[in-house]
Amino acid sequence: MIFLLLSLPSFSLFAQLKNSRWKGTIRGDNPRNVILDFRKDTVAVYTISDSSIVETMTYSAKDGVIVLQKIDGQSDCDNNVIGKYHFEIKAEVLYIRLLADPCDDRSSALDTTKWFRWKDHPEVNVDASILKKYVGEYEFDPGHRIIITLENGRLQAEGPNNNLPKSTLYAESNTKFFLKVAGVEIDFVKDSKGEVTKFISHEEKDYELKKIK
Repeated sequence: MIFLLLSLPSFSLFAQLKNSRWKGTIRGDNPRNVILDFRKDTVAVYTISDSSIVETMTYSAKDGVIVLQKIDGQSDCDNNVIGKYHFEIKAEVLYIRLLADPCDDRSSALDTTKWFRWKDHPEVNVDASILKKYVGEYEFDPGHRIIITLENGRLQAEGPNNNLPKSTLYAESNTKFFLKVAGVEIDFVKDSKGEVTKFISHEEKDYELKKIK
């Protein structure tokens, strides 16, 4: 009985990783918003914007330590090199911290990173008359503005000063949209008269951008 109780925390952590997906940003020379897709004993890293594979690795997890070994991918890691990282899951957030990894390319991408549990974002059709109301210019501050346009039945978001090229907003409802290139949900907000006043960008924290045009 004691052995079983001691084994539960380790098993629970592994169970929370298995068949789960997490959104975050890998660092290093080429920072990207990616998904960590944990399967039975492998984990795939792929970009949110176009689902291109960055790396595929084997993994094992025990006592808060995850062991990674490259199968194939873009890093400079040798396939025989093993990386060890501490991990913990708190309130649907996965924290990863370097313990030991001879491959600097992998450790620079994963060390002290934070990952949020991923959920699917099914697209729905929204009438053009509704989409037109969201067209305009939105401002967080004078240096951070987002321009929303409507092209070919889909909203496009562009932020010249935010490193955001013109990118599609995928509708999840009449007011909620998903910016796939950044892995960010956006909610448009209307006043009592039905006029759009702002949108809220749900990132690590929420940002409100007021409609100014």
